[in-house]
Amino acid sequence: MLAGRCGVGLALLALIAGGWACAVKRTIRVSPPQPPGPLRQATVAELVKDVDAWSQAINTLTATVEFKPTTGSIYTGVIKEYQNVHGFILLKKPAMIRIIGQAPVVRTQIFDMVSDGREFRVSIPPKNKFIVGDNSYRGPSKTSLENLRPEHILDALLIPPIDETREKVFSEEAQTSTGQYYILSVVEPGRAVELSLKRKVWFDRSNLNISRLQLYGAEGSLREDIDYADYHDFQGISYPSEITLSRPAEGYKLSIEIEKATFNRPISSEKFKLEKPPAATLVKLGGSQ
Repeated sequence: MLAGRCGVGLALLALIAGGWACAVKRTIRVSPPQPPGPLRQATVAELVKDVDAWSQAINTLTATVEFKPTTGSIYTGVIKEYQNVHGFILLKKPAMIRIIGQAPVVRTQIFDMVSDGREFRVSIPPKNKFIVGDNSYRGPSKTSLENLRPEHILDALLIPPIDETREKVFSEEAQTSTGQYYILSVVEPGRAVELSLKRKVWFDRSNLNISRLQLYGAEGSLREDIDYADYHDFQGISYPSEITLSRPAEGYKLSIEIEKATFNRPISSEKFKLEKPPAATLVKLGGSQ
């Protein structure tokens, strides 16, 4: 009897297991990951030529964008995500830029900033404040985003060409979790036998697009780190539609998504003039008059 019961029990277990397996078993076909394509080759001279071509191809830019700023520091664990800000960018070489930001949905203006390479002017209507300062000014602020300057964005949008009269270059190869790269380092003579690192330009070896720019300040400190992605053809100009810049010293990070861009159409210098609204409070920084 016991053997019979055990036999029935085993049969039931087998039936249940078989039925469960039938209920959940399915075949999923997963495409194997595609092997990476062949790595592109380039000489130092060719990399320098690509850097120079980036700058030479752009004289003006008119763009519709989305900004997404992030403030705080990963070291303190305090990071605050702000809503996307709709905006516009006007750029005219060598150093004129205007950036307008609008609040989501209602599209009211939340900031308007310009720089001519020497001075920046920022209007903040919600705070009824108008700020004027020297581009070189670096001072304390209540929030990280108050350190945002129009020339920071200009630095990200225009990669400076190599000045062969005072700059030297060398290249190296690097491999990260995202791919393999050429890194073109740009240095200039310092004191005695010293060399001063000015910038590093990263090239993605899968396509030789510029994927990253690192700008350095005094004593080799990282001043600005910029990532470039998703290149589009804008009327014959190949340009990244996603640009993310980080300013470690000022404690902020800003992502720029370019929705629409027009290059090299004339822009009047009047477009870069920004006057203080009559009722706004004037704030002067860095000795501006």
